[in-house]
Amino acid sequence: MKTRLSTLLKQETAKTSPYFKEERVKTIKQETKLENSPQGVPDNVDTDLKVLFVGINPGLTSAARGHHYAGPTNHFWPCLSESGLVDRKVTFTDDVDLPALYRLGFTNLTARASRRQTDLSLAEQKEGIPTLNHKFETLHPRVACFVGKGIYEIYSGKKCDTMGLQPKEYNIKWLSADGEKGETVMFVMPSTSGIVTAYQKPDKIKFFQELCTIAQQQDKMYPRLRTVKLED
Repeated sequence: MKTRLSTLLKQETAKTSPYFKEERVKTIKQETKLENSPQGVPDNVDTDLKVLFVGINPGLTSAARGHHYAGPTNHFWPCLSESGLVDRKVTFTDDVDLPALYRLGFTNLTARASRRQTDLSLAEQKEGIPTLNHKFETLHPRVACFVGKGIYEIYSGKKCDTMGLQPKEYNIKWLSADGEKGETVMFVMPSTSGIVTAYQKPDKIKFFQELCTIAQQQDKMYPRLRTVKLED
C-alpha cells in the first residue's frame, strides 16, 4: 500500500513540476501548429503497385514524423509484417522504400493532418476522390486497400456491408501505356488504429493475409507492366 501511495505521489509531483508543464506546452503547441497547417505525409507510390494502401488522412503523430501509420498504438506495421506481403519485419520508417522493394504504396484520401477523422468535414474528405481515382488510373495498382470501412463508404458513396474484396462493379479499369487492359480491385479492411476495439490485432492480421492472397492473384492475372515512369 505504501509503495502504491509513493508511486502516485511521485506521478502527481512529476505532473506539477516545471519540466512536465514545459514539455506539455511544447506538445500542445506542436499539435496546434500541425492542426492549423496543411502539412500531411507525402505519398509513397510508384507505378505497377501490387497494393496501394488508402488511409483517410494522417494523424498528428504521422505528420510530425513524416511517415504513414506512425502512431505508437497503430497496428498497421505489425500486421503488415505478418501478412506475407513482405518477408521481414517492417516499421513506419520503411514506408519510403516499400514501393520499390515490395510494390506497396501509401496514400490518403485527404492530405491534411488532424487529431481525429471527425475534425474533417465530409466535403473536405470528398474533395480527394478525383485525385484518388487519378492515382488508380495512372499508377495501376492491382489492389486498392482502404484501411477503414468508413473511408471506402465516403469514396464509393455506398454502404459497405461486408469487408474484404468488394463487388466487381466497383473495380477501376485502366489501360497501360502499351494499350493493355487491366483493373484495380477494391479491398476493405478494419482501421488499424489502436482505438478501434471491434477488431483485435489477430483479426486485423487475417485481413492483411487475405489481402496478400488477392494481391498475388491479381498480379498473376495482370503481369507487371512497368511501361509508365513517374516524373521526378
